[in-house]
Amino acid sequence: MRCRGSDEAGCRHTSSRVRLAELLAGRAALQRTVSGRLSLVLAVAIAAWLTALPTQAVTTRELPSPLEGPGAPSLTRSQTRSLQRSWRELADGDLEAAAKRAGRARDTVPGQLLAAQIRLAAGEADVKPDLVALCDRNPDYAGAWITLSVAAERVGDEIMALFAARRGAELWSDPRWTGRAEELEGRWVTERLERARGLLRDGSLESALTETRMALELAPDAPGAAVLEAEILLAAGRLDDAEAALADAPDSPGSPLIRGRIAELRGDWQAAMESYAMLPADHPERGAALDRAQIRWRLSVLPAHVDKAMASERLSRGELAVILVSLQPRLETLPGGSIPVMSDIVDHPGQREIVTAVRLGIMDADLLDHRFHPEAPASPAAVRRALDRAAVLLGESPARWCEEEDVVGSSCTSLGSPVTGEAVVNAVLDKAPGAGR
Repeated sequence: MRCRGSDEAGCRHTSSRVRLAELLAGRAALQRTVSGRLSLVLAVAIAAWLTALPTQAVTTRELPSPLEGPGAPSLTRSQTRSLQRSWRELADGDLEAAAKRAGRARDTVPGQLLAAQIRLAAGEADVKPDLVALCDRNPDYAGAWITLSVAAERVGDEIMALFAARRGAELWSDPRWTGRAEELEGRWVTERLERARGLLRDGSLESALTETRMALELAPDAPGAAVLEAEILLAAGRLDDAEAALADAPDSPGSPLIRGRIAELRGDWQAAMESYAMLPADHPERGAALDRAQIRWRLSVLPAHVDKAMASERLSRGELAVILVSLQPRLETLPGGSIPVMSDIVDHPGQREIVTAVRLGIMDADLLDHRFHPEAPASPAAVRRALDRAAVLLGESPARWCEEEDVVGSSCTSLGSPVTGEAVVNAVLDKAPGAGR
C-alpha cells in the first residue's frame, strides 16, 4: 500500500494495520508459498526449525520504556509514577516487584506493554500474541512495535520481527530503533543474499535458492534479490522459472543480462541482442554479450552457401574463405591490396568472400595461372595461417594452436584433419570478443 498526498499520516496508520492483518492472516507465511517462492519441503523444514528454537529472556537495554516515544498514551500522574518505578525495578532485575506494580496499571496501554516486557524478561514464550493485539489496537505506539519485534525475534518469527522493527523505526527515529531495523535487515536479508551468491559460485544451487527465497520472503523488494533468484534458476536450467522470477524486477539493472542469457539458451538471438542492448553502457558484460548474440544471430540468417560451408565435413579453400569473412564482417570494411584475376571463382557462390580474403592477404591466390583453386582441400596449416592473419587484421590475439611447439593444456585449439567447417566456426567464435560457444 503506497501512501501519497495530504493524508499520508492517516494512510500510513491504515497501511500498518492492513499489513499486520496480512501477516496474521498468513501466519503460516513460512509454511506456504508466497508468489510461488517457497517450496512445501522448505516451508515444512523452516516451520520445524522455528518451533524448535529456544526462548530467550531479554533485558531493558533491548526495549523502550513504555512511557517514552511517539504514540505513548497519556496517563495520570499517579499512573506515570507507578510505571516509572516498575520500569526501574525491571531494569534492576526485580521482576516480581515490577510485575506487581505494573499490575496496578493493567487497564492502561503502557501498563499492558510493560506487563508484556516483564514477561519477555522472564523468558516467557507466549508474549507475541498479546503484543500483536496491542499493536493492532494502537498502531502508532512505537514502543509496542519495537517490543513486538524483540518478542518475534526471540521465537524465530523473522517476518514479524522485521516488519515490526521497520514500523517502530518509521514511527520513532531514535538511532537505537532505526539501527535495530537495519541490523535485522542486514542479518536476515543482506547476509543471506551474500551467502546465496557464494553458494551459486560454488555450484550449490539448491542451497543458494533457499537462502535467496528466505531473503525475498522478508524483503520482496531487496535490490538484486529477484535477479539473483533468476540467475540461480537459470544455472539450474529452469528457464521458465527464471523468466517468471524476473517479472518481479523488470527495471533492475541486472535484469536485461539474465533475460539475454535466457534468450540465448532458447536460440532467440534477436531477443538476446535486444536484452543486452538495454544494459547500461558501462556494464562490464554488455560488450561481450552483445557481440556474442550478434554473431550467433548472424549465423542464424546467413545465406545457404555459408550454411553449407559451416556443415562441410572436408573443408575446401573456398569454404574457408566463406566462413572467415561471413563470421567476421568487419573484414570487409578494412583496406587491402589489389585484387588479382581469379578465373575460377567467377561463378562461385562465395566469390565476394574469396575476393575479400585474397585482397587482405588472409589467403593467397595463384598469380601465375590466375586461379584460386576454391575446391582444393584446406589443409590444417593453411587454416591456422588464415585464422591468424585475420586475427591480426582485426586487432585480436591469434589462437593458441595445440600443434605449435611448447603449447600444452586444454586451453589450446585443435582443428583436426581433415578440417571441418564446424571446427573453423568454433575457432572463429572462440577468439571473437565474448563469443563463447
